[in-house]
Amino acid sequence: MKMFQSHVVVLIAGLFALQMAIVCLVLRRSPGMDRSGLTSFALGDLAATLGACLLAAQGFWPDRVSAGAADLALLLALSAMARGTRHFVAAPGRVLALVVLNLAAGVLVISGALPPSMALVPLPMHWIVVVLAGCQAALLLDLAISIGPLLPTQRGTGRLAALSLVMIALTSAGINAWVVAGPLVELVDGKPLPILETTVPYGALTILNVFAVVGLSVSFALMAHDRLRRMLERRARHDDLTDVLSRGAFWEELEAACTNAERQRQPLTVAFVDLDHFKAINDVYGHMAGDSVLRHFAGLLRKTSGLNDIIGRLGGEEFAIVMPDTTLESGRAASIRLNTAVRAAPCPSEPDAISYTVSIGMALRQPGEDADTLMRRADRALYDAKLKGRNCVSMHSAGQEVQEGGVAKFVTRQRQRLAS
Repeated sequence: MKMFQSHVVVLIAGLFALQMAIVCLVLRRSPGMDRSGLTSFALGDLAATLGACLLAAQGFWPDRVSAGAADLALLLALSAMARGTRHFVAAPGRVLALVVLNLAAGVLVISGALPPSMALVPLPMHWIVVVLAGCQAALLLDLAISIGPLLPTQRGTGRLAALSLVMIALTSAGINAWVVAGPLVELVDGKPLPILETTVPYGALTILNVFAVVGLSVSFALMAHDRLRRMLERRARHDDLTDVLSRGAFWEELEAACTNAERQRQPLTVAFVDLDHFKAINDVYGHMAGDSVLRHFAGLLRKTSGLNDIIGRLGGEEFAIVMPDTTLESGRAASIRLNTAVRAAPCPSEPDAISYTVSIGMALRQPGEDADTLMRRADRALYDAKLKGRNCVSMHSAGQEVQEGGVAKFVTRQRQRLAS
């Protein structure tokens, strides 16, 4: 009855591993998750399921199933997961080393199942199981070492999942090392240490490792899901073409920056940027070339902007920059650098590079001024830059009148774009 219960437990663990393999494969089908290590974890879960089935079968048919077959399957499972975690953190996968390790372990298990006269390696089966447990402990330690550096960079669910994965890996590695230490001490000293005299019944360590694999998979799936969620959030807030903030996200950041500047009583400068004669670029070079120019300009924006600057695409060829804790003169210097960089670096294209210029309008936020009024003044300054002949930087002073009519009705245009 006790043996039957242990078989049920190990099969339940195998069923959990199979379910986690399905979860990992479903997550992998999400856009952007094809290179996140989920495939390796799914294969590892399938190998753990096989190991659970082999352990149960070995209990029913000990003469037909090798005692080390289940441990070999778990070694393969942990090898796949070790590669998956390295893939997740963009580290070298060490595929060749893992392949050699598993081939050597396979030779050991096959040798232990053969008669002594035919054995390739003269090691009894219980020592082969000890060697496999030591290899599993090393792989579990490698899992923890791979994910450990992510802990300071993760937030919320991602950090909790990474922490649980590291704890499971370290605990399981410690238990495997504890089991291995007993026979090694006995081999060296001729007798076991008192603290190591209690041995783990055969199969119990394998069942523990199967559950550890399931726990590792749950934690890794949560980490992958957190990465997917953050990726989708970023896509929702960023422009697909230029990878800067979209209109809505930029406006939210601008309002937050205005609130913070009012609270901290710090200066806040905004720049409204427009690519000159962009319609002509589309007409002459084509819309694909126009998209390349937009991407090229967005790259220059990121290179020339400060670390705390907020960059957004407001629509078409219009961009904007929010410069927290920046005076109008400092912002003007930054805008001139951007204007110079654009003139000095034409967009690469075939057969000839595409030269273009930008017009920039700037405004410094006044105490009590909201985002609408601030951007309207920057838009007016942009209109003035275009009247001056384009390819220049213009500033709107606080005392100037803000005109509602003409080309520069920024708020109206934003509402029209959002409605379209």
